[in-house]
Amino acid sequence: MKRHLHFIIFTLTTALFFASAQNIALWQHLGQILSADATPDIGFIITIPVLIFALCLAIFTLLLWPLIYKPILITLLLFSSLATYTMVSYGQYFNYGMIVNIFETNQSEASSYLSISVAIWLLFLFLIPSIFVLLVNVRFPSSFRRLLLQKFIMIFVALSLVGAIASVYYKDYASLVRNNSEIKALINPTNYLSASFRYAKYRLYEKNIPFTSIGVDAQDMNNEGAPNVIVLVVGETSRAMNYSLNGYDRNTNPHLSKEGVISFQHVTSCGTATAVSVPCMFSVMTHDTYNATTARHQEGVLDVLKHASVDVSWIDNDGGCKGVCDRVEHINIDANAFPKTCSHGTCFDSVLLNGLAERVRNAKQDTVIVLHLIGSHGPTYFERYPPEFGVFTPSCDTADIQNCTRQEVLNTYDNTILYTDYVLSQIIDILRSADTAHQTAMLYLSDHGESLGEDGIYLHGLPYGIAPKEQKSVPMILWMSPLFMKDHKVNLGCLEENAKENQYSQDNLFHTLLGMASVSTSVYQPSLDILYHCEKQQGPRQQLSTTPTK
Repeated sequence: MKRHLHFIIFTLTTALFFASAQNIALWQHLGQILSADATPDIGFIITIPVLIFALCLAIFTLLLWPLIYKPILITLLLFSSLATYTMVSYGQYFNYGMIVNIFETNQSEASSYLSISVAIWLLFLFLIPSIFVLLVNVRFPSSFRRLLLQKFIMIFVALSLVGAIASVYYKDYASLVRNNSEIKALINPTNYLSASFRYAKYRLYEKNIPFTSIGVDAQDMNNEGAPNVIVLVVGETSRAMNYSLNGYDRNTNPHLSKEGVISFQHVTSCGTATAVSVPCMFSVMTHDTYNATTARHQEGVLDVLKHASVDVSWIDNDGGCKGVCDRVEHINIDANAFPKTCSHGTCFDSVLLNGLAERVRNAKQDTVIVLHLIGSHGPTYFERYPPEFGVFTPSCDTADIQNCTRQEVLNTYDNTILYTDYVLSQIIDILRSADTAHQTAMLYLSDHGESLGEDGIYLHGLPYGIAPKEQKSVPMILWMSPLFMKDHKVNLGCLEENAKENQYSQDNLFHTLLGMASVSTSVYQPSLDILYHCEKQQGPRQQLSTTPTK
């Protein structure tokens, strides 16, 4: 038998549930902030839950209407429960960047987050409340005019309460939010609702934006030498501080340490998530000037290379290139085609080695091959490497990394770096074997880093301004064959010194790749090419180069 509740009681109950249970992450974070205050204002602290309740009351008064209130509320319960779990378990914030990540995450990536903990969380915050919503019968006023009047009064009372609190404690709230801007991304459900509306608005707006070509004057200046064959490896979720090449106390790079590579010690990413970093690093824009909308409607470095008649291909093992390879040959690894290397829709990165030697060997012109690794993608780090690479133990063999010890999480993550080290060394071996007929080189650059429990934060994707260094410090590793260094006249000592001392970022990729491929174009900036200042004789690609306005 269904229970009957007046819509005012139902709305008040809904607002109370969301303000309390669905905002656990907010209360935890506020507790940490306020506990650091030596002289807290008790009156101000008491008003915070009242304010959140009033805001939730206004929101649900607007959203809950006859006939549609059940599907709307159950949908919000689902999304809010998942958002709360993510914020509480991984220390993440639900801002615009997180919404972009969600909409651009493929099925296999999303499934890696499913676990027992998620199921338990959904049971209490989604399933049980949803059953209550389905069983209850909400009584709305029979007159639509009366319903509107009651809703108006409820919203007026809620906003008056907000106004009264603001009139007394405005300075306290202004200071709190100004000094802790991330709070806005913790308030559930306004965090993901506002970000989703913003995402939808940009998508609708973008339909009318024309697509812009750049670097159409590009020319390949390598007319006489052997073809350049460059393999660009785009890493996933790899942080620089866990590379023994960069001074990490564990030997996570036993193979690369023997390959004569150059590891750049101080490199920062453009973003803290793949959906931002990958389009940014292939764009002519820098981190400071990057605009995601512009990037989606403008060619990138792969297009410029193609304008110069360089053979460009993208081979993906990580769910897509975020649009940067849409106009060049691109291949997504089919997990069903490699049963020994793949399972459950994902593959170990060694799958990218299949056919690579043949591609390199058969190159008749300057060639750039991009390999997109799944690398250290979490939270299921243990699924990123074969058993024989599980060197560091005990490992965290679950998606619930917050329930493992930090050492177990670190062990598992370091095993992913160990495996990436092996894959990169295999790529180098393939390129080395082709050195007599081609000028070969490999450049590895990860998209972003990862938090592994430092300060209670896991994974990545925090707003760039407050993200810890673990999410922004990325490895960049360069290997060049003797023939490549000879033809490009690279001063190895100069480059090694710069790699130790200079600050670099993903801003350098666009121009470094053009330089390595001997491509001349007006959009090329020598100052951002990491090889340029260490070439004994600058190449002819400067003949067309000017400094574009950023």
